[in-house]
Parts: sequence; C-alpha cells; structure tokens
Amino acid sequence: MVLSHSLRTFAAMTSCLFVVFLLQSSLFVLCYQLKDVEVMLEIKGKPAEIFSARKIAQYDGSNPSRPLYMGVKGVVFDVSKGKDFYGKGAAYNALVGRDCSKAVAKMSLEEEDLTHDISDLSEEHLKALDSVFEGTYMAKYPVVGYMDFLKEQFPDKFVQAATKEDL
Repeated sequence: MVLSHSLRTFAAMTSCLFVVFLLQSSLFVLCYQLKDVEVMLEIKGKPAEIFSARKIAQYDGSNPSRPLYMGVKGVVFDVSKGKDFYGKGAAYNALVGRDCSKAVAKMSLEEEDLTHDISDLSEEHLKALDSVFEGTYMAKYPVVGYMDFLKEQFPDKFVQAATKEDL
C-alpha cells in the first residue's frame, strides 16, 4: 500500500516535470527570431547599393538588357544566372523586381505573399525563410545591394552605404 502511494506520487511528479519541460520547449520554439542579415558596406570595391521598391522594379525581366534582381530579407541578389526560373515568362518571374521574403518563406506565388512584410509569419515559415535564404540565395547568387527598408530598420549597419537615386 505504501509502495503504491509512493509510485503514484513519483508518477505525478514526473508528469508535472514533463509538462514544465514541454511548456519551456514550446516557449523557446514560439520565440524563434530570424537570423540577422550581415551587411557588406562594399560590394566588388563599390559602396553597397540601396534599392527602393521603384528602383528594384526595373530589374524584373521586362528589359532584357538588365539583370534580374530579387530581394530576400532585405538583401538584393542578382538571380540572372537562374533566368530559366526567374526570367520573363518563367515560373518564378513574379519573385523578381521586388523583395518577396514572405513568398519565399511560404513557397508561394500568390499575389498577397509577394511582399517583404513577414510580420504575420509563423515560426515554421520564419525558419524556412532563414533556411532558403542561407541555403539557396546566399549560396548561389551574388549580393548586389540592400532594400531601403532594411537600411531604415538598421541604420547603424549602413553608415557608409551609398543611396542611389531612382532613375
């Protein structure tokens, strides 16, 4: 009888500890934060270019003499070597000429996802965004500059970065 009571007490305590562990683990997961973007003030010996939405839109594949630029997490990549995917009429052309971080995170081409606003994404999507950013874009495509909203968000990272006027 005493042993049975001791086992029930032990089981109850173990269950409580397990629940506390799960709660702490869940809180840790719910607090997922995107990895910081490392800013290069110089790219190929020139000050980093800052792109407005209007400026990057000029690199959407409409003009075949211009490269294809795409923003992810505020970093602008030259995705021209992937023109079979990103060029005019290609499957992912909707992603170029803008920062489409939300679409990249959600693996979506829906118009409402073609934005840099990721404020409503789940931690699962934020993790996916970091993974694709590092594993695909940083690994395959050269950085050509940064979006102006990133500069506004983190001005201390851009003390010496150049701002080019829109054409």
